[in-house]
Amino acid sequence: MSPKERVKAVYEGKVPDQVPLMLDISHWYKANYNVKFDLSGYKGVDRELVELHKKVQAVCYCEMGAFFDVYYDDPDIEVKSWTDEKGVFRTQLSCPLGKLYEERVFEPASYSYNIRKHLLDSVKDFQIVRYIFDRAKCRPRFDRMNDWKQALGELGYVYFQLPYSGLGYLISRNFGVENTCLAMFDSPDEVQELINSVNNWGMRILDQVIDGPFETALISDNIDGNVQNPAMFRKYSMGYYTYLANELHKKGKYLAVHVDGEMRGILSVLNECGVDCIDAATPAPMFSLTPDQARQQAGNMILSGGIPANVFGSQADEAEFDQCVKRWLDTRLTSPRLIMAAGDQVPTDAPFWKIERLCGLVERFGKY
Repeated sequence: MSPKERVKAVYEGKVPDQVPLMLDISHWYKANYNVKFDLSGYKGVDRELVELHKKVQAVCYCEMGAFFDVYYDDPDIEVKSWTDEKGVFRTQLSCPLGKLYEERVFEPASYSYNIRKHLLDSVKDFQIVRYIFDRAKCRPRFDRMNDWKQALGELGYVYFQLPYSGLGYLISRNFGVENTCLAMFDSPDEVQELINSVNNWGMRILDQVIDGPFETALISDNIDGNVQNPAMFRKYSMGYYTYLANELHKKGKYLAVHVDGEMRGILSVLNECGVDCIDAATPAPMFSLTPDQARQQAGNMILSGGIPANVFGSQADEAEFDQCVKRWLDTRLTSPRLIMAAGDQVPTDAPFWKIERLCGLVERFGKY
């Protein structure tokens, strides 16, 4: 089977010849190839990144830029981003109700843009976000997706990436954990209204793109069970996730969710929603669940991940790395709903020999 066929087989509930290998190498690639970090995403196929995937024989599935454009018919809405003279990346939203802005500063050590100022300062800002989201429209750009698929060939199983859910928009991205939790108690109606606006926007996007040339949609909510705990998720996100999963399943398509943190407690809830795959599944020693425990709690969901950053990075030696990979692959004997991948992205300090070694390890220890 080809690399892409293996991924497809796992999603279809079949048993491939061996566990598929998928990697998000984009962050490692930018840092180690000295590629300028563009927060607006790729505008076209990055040929060097494609060649890197071919070199390590890992399927590429995300971080290829947006496959839709956002526009507004309302002339009073303006959304713009730019880098100022001091190197600060700024985003500004404006509408008749006011203006919001975000500041992000590049950190060379992590090769990423840290948030210096969140977009939202208080609950009073929610009305501006709702005004803009309620009027947002989507224009699919499947030409970009098709360009990547053609360039990647049998190493491309390209996900369609949906934006944050309403809860993810607040807690993971634009308001912060503490502010969001306090607002849930102090201003519950305003929080619910904003989350509804953002989730309705996600539903409109899905409606526009669902017949497009992709098999799996991905929500990059960066879920952590210690932050978006089960009770919180059930209240604010469960209905939305269930809707997306149901609509995709009607079309013979699948839903993957980016769980960028603790899996304990949240896996069973996601399984109830009909989610098909947990992306960036990160076991011990970085988080609490062993691979076997994650498998038990995930039900019939695909687990895609397995290598924590503190093992993939420079801290762990060859023996530790190999043992970690083998423990993850061993769960295939319990269920073939398994993909070998990084726990989130390949970290920037990962030695290249580890990335290059993975294909051989999967061939050796991951056959059925």
